[in-house]
Amino acid sequence: MADDSDLRLVPNRRGGMSFVHEGRAYKLKRAGRQKYWRCSKDKEGCGDAVWTNLDVTTVIKRNDHIESCPVDEHLAYKMEKRAVLTMRSTEETKPIPAIYDEEAFAASAEPSTSGYFPLFKRVKSTITTNTGDDFLLWQSASRHILVFATGYNIRLLAAMRTWGMNGTFKIVPQWYQQLFTIHAFVAGKLVPAVCCLCTHKDIGTYRFIFQALISRAVALEIGLNPETIIRDFETALIPPMRGCFLNALLAVLLLPFLPNST
Repeated sequence: MADDSDLRLVPNRRGGMSFVHEGRAYKLKRAGRQKYWRCSKDKEGCGDAVWTNLDVTTVIKRNDHIESCPVDEHLAYKMEKRAVLTMRSTEETKPIPAIYDEEAFAASAEPSTSGYFPLFKRVKSTITTNTGDDFLLWQSASRHILVFATGYNIRLLAAMRTWGMNGTFKIVPQWYQQLFTIHAFVAGKLVPAVCCLCTHKDIGTYRFIFQALISRAVALEIGLNPETIIRDFETALIPPMRGCFLNALLAVLLLPFLPNST
């Protein structure tokens, strides 16, 4: 029987829970009479698996990791702090660097863990692209809305005359209700340009998203004037679309190549 003194369940980046044991993280694959967990580095060739009881208080059986699978004895702490930073950034209007500074300062008062607070460049990587462009376009703390897009994406929408909009409720972090996406039709193909995480699917939510796009376009000195917007049957989209994109023809179509909202 393995040492069960350091079993931890911690939030992960996808909004679920990961199992951390002996400096490695595991993701739940299935549960029956026991829970079966796979190493989070399985795509990198590590085939380790752990079986626990349903309460995740005891390791019943485990396989071995590959030699190159990294061990970090402070992994659970880092994951917990990263989850706090992510949650605060979605709920508060403060700039993300300010939130990070507050949490880092608080952590510095704990000598046992102060040196293991997540580096800002790693936290920032969740809200910027590989080239350093801001990816978090706009947020509403009161309405719990996050709008993700780069300047390039906004320019792409401005250049295209046909857009597609769709919402899905199946692939979202646990504290959100919907992933709403806006796509541009480019050379006959659908290209994702804007991704939004929302807790509601009402007129106010969609109006906030469209106004955020328009504000960013104004800052870039471009206009957003689609001729056709293809959408699903979400009726709450209609008033803000008509108010924000006056010249657009609104076409209703369930897009088979997008995860639909039904």
